Amino acid sequence: MPSFLQEVRLSLRRMSRERAFTTVVVATLALAIGATTAVFSVVYQVMLRPLPYTEPEQLVRLYQSSAQRERLGVSHLTLQAWREHVRALQQVEGLALWDRTLTGDGAAPERVRTGRATAGLLSMLGVQPSLGRAFGQEEVAAGQDDVVLLGHGLWQRRFGGRPEALGQSLMLDGRPHTVVGVLPASFRFAPDVDLWKPLVLEPVWEAHHPGDVTLRAIGRLRTGTPLDTARKELEGVAARLAQEPVMAGQAPGVRLVPLHELVVEGARERLWLLSGIVALVLLVACANVANLLLARASAREREVCVRAALGAGRWQLARQFLVESALLALAGGGTGLLLALWGLDLLRLLIPQGVLPPESLRLEPHVLFIALGVSLSTSLLFGLVPALRAARAEALGALGVARGGQSATGTGRLRALLVVAQVALALVPLVGAGLMLRTLRALHEAPLGFEPHDVIATDVLLPGNKYEDDARKRLALAALVEDVRTLPGVSSAALASTVPLWGRNGVSAVLLPGESPAAADTRELATFRTVSAGLFETLGISLKEGRTLVDTDTGSAPRVIVVNETFARRHFPDGQALGKQVKLTMDGEDFREVVGVAHDVRHGSVGEAPQAEVYLPMNQFPALYMVLVVRSSTPLDALVPALRERFRAVDPDLPLGAARALEDVVDASLGPTRVMGGLLALLAGLGLSLAGVGLYGVVAYSVSQRTRELGIRMALGATDSQVLRLVVGQGARLATAGVAVGLVGAALLARSLSGMLYGVHAFDVATFLTVPGLLGVVALLASWLPARRALQIPPSEALRSEQ
Repeated sequence: MPSFLQEVRLSLRRMSRERAFTTVVVATLALAIGATTAVFSVVYQVMLRPLPYTEPEQLVRLYQSSAQRERLGVSHLTLQAWREHVRALQQVEGLALWDRTLTGDGAAPERVRTGRATAGLLSMLGVQPSLGRAFGQEEVAAGQDDVVLLGHGLWQRRFGGRPEALGQSLMLDGRPHTVVGVLPASFRFAPDVDLWKPLVLEPVWEAHHPGDVTLRAIGRLRTGTPLDTARKELEGVAARLAQEPVMAGQAPGVRLVPLHELVVEGARERLWLLSGIVALVLLVACANVANLLLARASAREREVCVRAALGAGRWQLARQFLVESALLALAGGGTGLLLALWGLDLLRLLIPQGVLPPESLRLEPHVLFIALGVSLSTSLLFGLVPALRAARAEALGALGVARGGQSATGTGRLRALLVVAQVALALVPLVGAGLMLRTLRALHEAPLGFEPHDVIATDVLLPGNKYEDDARKRLALAALVEDVRTLPGVSSAALASTVPLWGRNGVSAVLLPGESPAAADTRELATFRTVSAGLFETLGISLKEGRTLVDTDTGSAPRVIVVNETFARRHFPDGQALGKQVKLTMDGEDFREVVGVAHDVRHGSVGEAPQAEVYLPMNQFPALYMVLVVRSSTPLDALVPALRERFRAVDPDLPLGAARALEDVVDASLGPTRVMGGLLALLAGLGLSLAGVGLYGVVAYSVSQRTRELGIRMALGATDSQVLRLVVGQGARLATAGVAVGLVGAALLARSLSGMLYGVHAFDVATFLTVPGLLGVVALLASWLPARRALQIPPSEALRSEQ
């Protein structure tokens, strides 16, 4: 132990003397380990951390499915049948999400996301209220369900986190509800849910629409039951249900997805790719540090031989190098953890809200231990070769061992191989970054089909207790639009059930005249949206032919519809839809006449191909939930107070939703691609820098080893350009070999990225030519600098250099 402590002191003393070397090594490791730790923190939180529920591996999400859609909601009757007949499931619970209007307490009306759940959902998840109690079985009944559980956010926002919230009365859609409990802050089963109440199927609705109430179904597998067993049993029950007359028209299939898989599926591919890229950068850093240590070990051969001659054993010599490597790695790892904290702050700025859950951007104890393990592992990785060389000190010969001899030659080959590996590993994220950045540029230039500039959108939620009949809905919505149109700076305003990139799309099967209802089951669903007059003008959606929807398209007027180009091409062979008859199965039994064909709009995402879409007149198909779109020259912050006043003038209980500029909505839709491209660019830049430094170190060391040779060449008449070509050629050969190897890895990465690309081929020629060219420039610069320094040494000094 005393000898070990002495070696630690000697190593620290040497690190203090060689500040430049220590700084470069620690900085290299810190950057790589910091990036690795930050990315793996997110990966662990999103991909590997178990869900915060009791035995989460047994939880599954259940869907009904059809030939048109693999994942559909579950009807109440189907849920009941699964509960009674599927033995592989220990428990099956349902929930549904609605928007409701919260009023009372003198506060402004507020739109709240309301979850309605069967009584056993919370207990199945193992979630207990942090305050109060959960629902009782007796409260899951009509007339007894006016109780609510507050989400932590609403509890803080509405009641300031006070325990006195228990027993308070809230007006939800005009009906009083009693607060019986508060859910913990960690409960995020359904994002952005403000409060929960019991799920009750209204008896009248159940009698007339027994299969139409769609729920989100969650089940718990019995202990030891395989997923396939439960799936087969569910399919058997679904087949029997399909024979029941009451289930006619329902989706006959079943889908079963583990809950954890469902939670992470949107981020899985991107995060694993980032994990692989950051691991490559860590390997580049290790190779870089190994190169530096090998060069340093070669320079210390005389010292090692002296120590061996004085009686130092092989293990003692090797241990000295390993101790120095471990200290450097720990210093780099510690600094890297500080950089990881800064990196997580950077990720918070780079990642748009909603792309990843907020809790994923923090360091976990598991990740800290992993970072420590990475530091120690890297110390062994890049310190092992110098240690082994020191252990063979007796084989180096006498004290006058030739620096240009066999040993140096072997070291030079190893260092050259490490540089080739660095260049190859750096090329992979560079190609990925290039492809993602070209994708981002293509997305920015993609035709949207609408004009988002100067357009503001906000939700409109009519309180359900006041607007049960369609006539009242139409009057209130029409009054709101007319009032908003009179605001200063507003050029137009309109309503729609949803707007581009807003979400909440409705879908319906389509029937053409003369077709049987069964034909709808084999045809792709169409997206529908309800719109008011002026919507096309407000959003800048142009018509290909026909007319837009107008105020005179009322309930007593002929039933009409506007379709988009994709719908016309898909459902009519010649693409001539104008004047044709179309029926949407969700719209009742009547056909509608196509009075206009609109140009395609990117409703789902900027990079998604337009879908078949139809527009219904609001006066013929009104809804409680709409989106108000306003084209105005007034800035958002100045327009919001005026909008709030107009909402109150129409109905004091009408809440103003969160207003957003449509340009910001478009920008947010590009968030995942921008984040992926930005992170790849950062990691690629780090890898490129490390590869350049490694190449510079190899060439510089080679020049120092060949100082006498270069002096002889210059003394014999070699020109500066000839010497430059000799030295730069060495770096170029190493870079070329690295590029050749790296292109294989880049091709594999490009194939993995193909599903995320838009407007650019996975094997884009420009990217695969530009990136190696960039690496070539860095290689030439890294080789040219030490060559220029060698030319500044007078030949007389070079000839006196020791051999």
